[in-house]
Amino acid sequence: MSKLTTKNMPNPTRELFKYRALNEYTLAFVSTGAVYFASPAEFNDPFDTRFVERDLRAQQQRLERERRAQGTDAALLGAAMMNDFEREHRVGGVKTRIYCVTEIVDSILMWSHYADSHRGICVVLGAEEIGEPWWIPFAGSSVSFAGMASVRTSADGRIEIVDRKPSPSEQIVMLPAQQVLYSDQAPGLFMFDPLPDGPMRGVTFEFVKHTAWAYERERRVVVRESFLAENPAHLASEAVVGVVFGMKISKVDVLRVRAAIDCCARARPIAYSRMIDRPNGFGLDRVPVPDIDEFIRSL
Repeated sequence: MSKLTTKNMPNPTRELFKYRALNEYTLAFVSTGAVYFASPAEFNDPFDTRFVERDLRAQQQRLERERRAQGTDAALLGAAMMNDFEREHRVGGVKTRIYCVTEIVDSILMWSHYADSHRGICVVLGAEEIGEPWWIPFAGSSVSFAGMASVRTSADGRIEIVDRKPSPSEQIVMLPAQQVLYSDQAPGLFMFDPLPDGPMRGVTFEFVKHTAWAYERERRVVVRESFLAENPAHLASEAVVGVVFGMKISKVDVLRVRAAIDCCARARPIAYSRMIDRPNGFGLDRVPVPDIDEFIRSL
């Protein structure tokens, strides 16, 4: 599912973060917005995107009960969509690509694991919160709509799948970054997550991970491989809104990041910040860097 627009994204309502070690791919990320959608086979967790067989009809009946109880099917997977999804995966050949981000910037473990032991950076993405998903703007040139379908809710509350024929003028594609559901139970093709304020959320197995990973507070953009016109794909120019420096980053690497950012025109200025250790115990705090030149001189 995607939301298409020809306009610039409004002021972002949420921040999402991508922890990165400093390398040529990270510099391309901050300079041109190039991001890589990974195959699940590349993930470090062998259980990621693994599902078990479950009774689809029982899941559909549960969905119907929830729909009647809530009086709406907003944020639920429709029964027709469930059938289509199951049929495609039974036949095989569905190749999925996933882009992973997180809601938090102060995870000691993620700075250690994904950002070169606190010597790297976090790239800050501006996202628009509409319902449960946080929508990230991508360049329209990075996606292909050939054979793509969109979803809409009809007047009587049914969820329908409709053909999507975008106009050539569409420049930005808003893709949903949805919350990962953490569970001790392996999912079927679908799993249901009761939300604290609203109807039960239905997710496909690509959004379910073991509870051991819950500290990551992950969100995912999940697309079919055929949806991508290019990979690395490119974010819209206004998507990258900030860079957070790790507490052990070197002066040389800060200069590399700044040079990569300064080389390209931007829709909005980049906000710099850095992580510092809390003086009274374990923990990290993010503090602004109002003057990047002064920060470089201090290193």
